Amino acid sequence: MHRPRNSWWLLFTPVLVVLALSAAGCGGSEHDVLIRKFFAASGASDVATLGNIATVSFDPNKDGRAQNVSFVSQTPAQTRVLTLQDLDKVYKEAQATEANFSKGMMEYKDKNLEAINRIMKIEQAGKGKAGGKDAEVQAAWTKWRDDSHVVQKAVSDARQKLQAERRVADLSLPDVDAVTYAEATEATTDLTYTANVRSADNQVTKKTLVLTLQRVVLKDSAGKLVEGKWMITNLKEGAAQ
Repeated sequence: MHRPRNSWWLLFTPVLVVLALSAAGCGGSEHDVLIRKFFAASGASDVATLGNIATVSFDPNKDGRAQNVSFVSQTPAQTRVLTLQDLDKVYKEAQATEANFSKGMMEYKDKNLEAINRIMKIEQAGKGKAGGKDAEVQAAWTKWRDDSHVVQKAVSDARQKLQAERRVADLSLPDVDAVTYAEATEATTDLTYTANVRSADNQVTKKTLVLTLQRVVLKDSAGKLVEGKWMITNLKEGAAQ
């Protein structure tokens, strides 16, 4: 079959496409695909996609729709070693203390149940302190209840600290228990983009947007690394470019 003389350029099309994409990516960021996916999902109110890549969104009704998103700069990644195992140890110790305390409190209650029932009726009636031997039980039971609040608060505080420390790890590696790894390192970087933001009333304003990306990299006892995905955890408007 005769090949048209001007069809020779088709042989180079794959190369031209690669060069075009490379040129388009020059001066961009390695996170460009993630950022554009984020704005596209936000504009489409795609909650499922957003849930996999971000903890924030760019609400089209409130924030507008970002168009012509263009990379400006990126800060060097800041890293910190997470203290997951230490905090998990504190949490488990607090739980064990609470379990032992609850056992002792229940044993005391069972042993002094009749007196405690009388004391509870007196307190509920607002009649103040019990008399006789019940006064001793009332003082002891009051201490048990006060100490119970302290023990429960210790558990709650330890749980909150652990959850806060592992927050990014759970986002970045949702199918992995980061606490079981020998080391966990959290990385944070800020990326600045400009975009033409179209508001709900169809007004277009050029804005500078700063997105915070975070991820966690784990290392097991053998030194093997498990790299988590980057997640967009914050978005704010920056100074005009």
